Amino acid sequence: MVAMRQDSTASRIAPTGIDPTGIGTAPHIPVTATQAVALATALGLLLLACCFVRTVDPDERMVVTRGGRGSRLRGPGVVAVVPGLDRWVRVPLTVRWFEIAWLDATTRDAVRVVLTAAATGTVRDPLRYVTVSRPDPAVEWVLEAELRRCVAERDLAELATLPVTGFPDLAATVSGRTATWGIEISDVQVGRIDVRVDPGLVRWANTPAARR
Repeated sequence: MVAMRQDSTASRIAPTGIDPTGIGTAPHIPVTATQAVALATALGLLLLACCFVRTVDPDERMVVTRGGRGSRLRGPGVVAVVPGLDRWVRVPLTVRWFEIAWLDATTRDAVRVVLTAAATGTVRDPLRYVTVSRPDPAVEWVLEAELRRCVAERDLAELATLPVTGFPDLAATVSGRTATWGIEISDVQVGRIDVRVDPGLVRWANTPAARR
């Protein structure tokens, strides 16, 4: 009876918020309506920033088209877009490689050759670049056509120095055609030239050019 009376007395005199058993409880921190509104507003602004803000790196540009009517060039830095209304495309401005492997061509003296080449280029006009669905394959097609033309203007004997000298003004000629797509070709190098052994080679061996 004495022990029960002591426990009852301890529970009556224990201060409010203190567990008489000695086990701590987590404090209750009240959140006011103003704080709840501020937190919801901050989360909403963060969500809007994720949806409407894009970051453009220094080595790229962003082409933004609104409603399919007109395109604008944006960047570098922070760019604002409207999802559902704007359509945007990132265009890298770094140097890119175009490789031509095992291209068949015919020389002026009717000899079939196979050559490899590589070119370097950069995007100079992003607005034009995005108007082409596949600009890189288009550039490679132009390179192939111009390489065949250069080979067709020369005899086989003249091609021996191409891996060293290359085709003069070929890069400028290709750039003149690819400028429509906003791409500039800065250099074209011929890797190797192989001769196909066929009747045309036999005919070439009997020409005066082969005996020089």
